[in-house]
Amino acid sequence: MKKISQVLLFLSFCTIYSQTNFKMDISAPVFAKDSITIAPPMGMGETHKLYNFTIQPEKGVRFMKGFNTAFIRIDDSKAVTGQIEYPQPVIFGYFNAVEKGGYGSDIFFIEKGDYKISIVDKNLNFTSGSETPTNAEYKKLKKLLEIADKKLKPYEDNNPGDIESKQKLLRTYITKNPNSYVAFWEIVNDFSKYGFNPSYVENMPLFSKKIKGIFSYKEFEKILKIENATSVGANFPNLKLNSTDQINNSSFSDHKLTLIDYWATTCKPCIKDLPKLVTLYEKYKDKGVQFISVADDIVKDRMDRANTILNENKVSWKNYFDVNQAFLNKLHATGYPLQILVDQNGKIIARKFGELDQIAGEIEKHIQ
Repeated sequence: MKKISQVLLFLSFCTIYSQTNFKMDISAPVFAKDSITIAPPMGMGETHKLYNFTIQPEKGVRFMKGFNTAFIRIDDSKAVTGQIEYPQPVIFGYFNAVEKGGYGSDIFFIEKGDYKISIVDKNLNFTSGSETPTNAEYKKLKKLLEIADKKLKPYEDNNPGDIESKQKLLRTYITKNPNSYVAFWEIVNDFSKYGFNPSYVENMPLFSKKIKGIFSYKEFEKILKIENATSVGANFPNLKLNSTDQINNSSFSDHKLTLIDYWATTCKPCIKDLPKLVTLYEKYKDKGVQFISVADDIVKDRMDRANTILNENKVSWKNYFDVNQAFLNKLHATGYPLQILVDQNGKIIARKFGELDQIAGEIEKHIQ
């Protein structure tokens, strides 16, 4: 009986060990008796779904696979183990319950091997005890891109030319380094912070077969394909929203412009902006501009809530419910409020996240 127990223990150990190929020793005395997170960098476009590493759950460590996020209880230091196929960037995070705000570190690449991290302060500044190859490459690449990065502001409406200038530098780098995971993730990171730009599509084919074969590349390529097909200048896709309602090319033919507002009852900025939308509607309804709302609410009580909100704000234009999640699947609409301006021929002429002043400027430009 004793021998059988020893064999089972050995097999169990081997199974656990085979599921881990990296170990990270985290020293964080400033967070002793508190928790930090290891997660993909924050961003738009649901890019967290491109990750496929795992962190081994154990005492003081909880891993949410769907979000690729680990919650780690710190007792001065902590050893974290996991499984990863290829290098992927993460940030260390902390939520301050008193301030009701979160903090995030600079990017660190997890890859196969053992390494040490020392978090030195509450702002999550950290040092690494041993430089891994991917992190060393990342530092060199960011130095090369430093001037281009300074011109770009996350989650704002940047000059497309500035994004393209940075991607041109990346294009040269990828041509010389087609196996670079770092360069691939830099494109992903730019998309998540600055939104879609056609230059991402131009750069992707430059990677080697090795990079093109990974899960993250294949999934990101799908996202870019949808974004490219529905970006400014493209035709608005035919959408079947539910069993009775749809938006297609004939929806636009009787009006100079159509403004489509994609929103949800869980989105506070959407509700806050409704009076501004009503003002825009009153200003442009007699100038050939049609308004359509599409709510991302599929449960009856949420639909009822949506109708109440629209009535309270005296919204008189048509609202549809996107039960089929057509906006998500065909437009990669991963956030709201999202406004899409479409011309009489069904061509998208503007796509903005809650920037109603810019939408108004586009309307003025196209109704002259």
